[in-house]
Amino acid sequence: MKISLSSLIVLFICLAKITGSHAQNPIIQTIYTADPAPMVYKDTLFLYTSHDEDKSTWFVMKDWHVYSTTDMVNWTHHGSPLSLKTFKWADKDAWAGQCIHRNGKFYWYVPVNARGKGMSIGVAVSDKATGPFTDALGAPLITGGWGYIDPSVFIDDDGQAYLYWGNPHLYYVKLNGDMTSYDQTTGIVQVPLTDEAFKLRILHAHHTFAWAASIDGLASHSVKSETDNKYYWYVSAIDKSTHKKVIGVAVGDKAIGPFTDVLGKPLITENCSDGNINPTVIVDETKQPWLTWGNSALWHVKLNPDMLSYDNTIGVQPIAADKKEVFANKIRGAVNSTEKRFTTYEEGPWLYKRNKLYYLFYPAGGVPEHLAYSTSPTAAGPWTYRDTVMDIIKKGGAFTNHPGVVDYKGKTYLFYHNGALAGGGGFNRSVCVDELQIKADGTIARVIPTPGISKGVGNINPFICQEAETIAWAEGVETAFNDNNVGYVTDIRDGGYVKVRNVDFKKGAQQFQANVASESQGGVIEIRLDSVGGPIAGICKVVNTGGAQNWQNVSTSIKKISGRHDIYFVFKGNGGTLFNFDWWKFEAR
Repeated sequence: MKISLSSLIVLFICLAKITGSHAQNPIIQTIYTADPAPMVYKDTLFLYTSHDEDKSTWFVMKDWHVYSTTDMVNWTHHGSPLSLKTFKWADKDAWAGQCIHRNGKFYWYVPVNARGKGMSIGVAVSDKATGPFTDALGAPLITGGWGYIDPSVFIDDDGQAYLYWGNPHLYYVKLNGDMTSYDQTTGIVQVPLTDEAFKLRILHAHHTFAWAASIDGLASHSVKSETDNKYYWYVSAIDKSTHKKVIGVAVGDKAIGPFTDVLGKPLITENCSDGNINPTVIVDETKQPWLTWGNSALWHVKLNPDMLSYDNTIGVQPIAADKKEVFANKIRGAVNSTEKRFTTYEEGPWLYKRNKLYYLFYPAGGVPEHLAYSTSPTAAGPWTYRDTVMDIIKKGGAFTNHPGVVDYKGKTYLFYHNGALAGGGGFNRSVCVDELQIKADGTIARVIPTPGISKGVGNINPFICQEAETIAWAEGVETAFNDNNVGYVTDIRDGGYVKVRNVDFKKGAQQFQANVASESQGGVIEIRLDSVGGPIAGICKVVNTGGAQNWQNVSTSIKKISGRHDIYFVFKGNGGTLFNFDWWKFEAR
């Protein structure tokens, strides 16, 4: 991520004013990351992310990255052990996935666009959590085209593994024990997106029409009019006075409402009695909107420009036989569009279990997304909608969000993403984390995004080699990996820094050592305590080592440091890239 020094300075000053020295979210600052998928293995929390390419204007994503932590405040970058190149059958779109451990191996399920097949789900495997990963099958595990995205894997207590995915529909399969195939008898299950399971997307849907005894929100259509740029919601309902099925219409400023019933009565009362009438607006080649409905028999009216009335000279008519297929195709197209997303479920499912209760977290719509959850007595449903987990992130948010929930060292964490980094936005996102509180009754307290985790769950030992790419917060640097997969901090320029939190020096340290490489004039590492402008404990000089990969150890004496501190490695030098930084450690003498 290339950011000018002046921009970095302005950003840091703003952050410092808002959060002091405690800025922690987004937790990765050296590249744009999205779609966080946490996994706990032994004593370490591993985080698998997708990667937004710089300056993207679409979801341009080519690889995935891995990070780890043992304290929830310092994150070690392990590079990109999986990319589109891993799958010879893949074309593009390295989107949101999840990794899980089983039987001594790690299985990473990811959606990619397969050549000639559209969106598909692949599975990669490794002996290590940090990879490298290889294609487990040499072909997609599941292929279905558009919407087969965001796979999430879960292993139940009885050993049965589930793979959920989907946008705008929700699917799952039961994975076999090999984790690379699924139960063909059960097959691919499409989860019913009912009002009870995921809540109607339209705001105040059941309170829109005073004349309606009930509505069928799953038989409706929210469509935008080109005439006035307002949205019109057509919905199947039961009239209180006649107890017959009818179609109502209401108007609003947004696709999800709230809508206002300006007619005060049904729009359509004829030929609505048989089957699922499924009101749908289609537009013909002359841009004329038609309201259609019906089951085996299709009916339609020619809507007037106000979208609240129809041409009475034509009235309600069956669709002519010679036009029936044309209308049917347009109706099918509308059903598969965003206009026919009936419930709040949008994409990105994440399965989690607590005290015999199963939770399904998901981005909820419309757009911009918020996070919501439903619960079930089993991993396969039936699901019951519960509530919002996180509201739309208004300041610094992206129009998408993506949950990942995990228990670690006695606490529960919600991972998500925003667009808050410099240059960030809807297509340049950044991963964040906050604590999640699940109450005794199983309900979840709403999470309000914070500047970050204020208290870690562990300390950094400075007396062993620590990777320079273990970072709590960084400005003006990047991380990179050489051909031997050795990671290091790079693109270091004057004024950049790396912050490491909760470094426990115990009784004291008096010597500093680092592994560096430089093909330029070099520079210095200022070792500062507790803030970027804090007391200087020592200054370590870095000279030209003869190459950007020609690593040498440098050291310096420091003022004695004891107790626990946040350490800031502040880089100084004259012009351009100064040096690369591989690892560091302190010594007692």
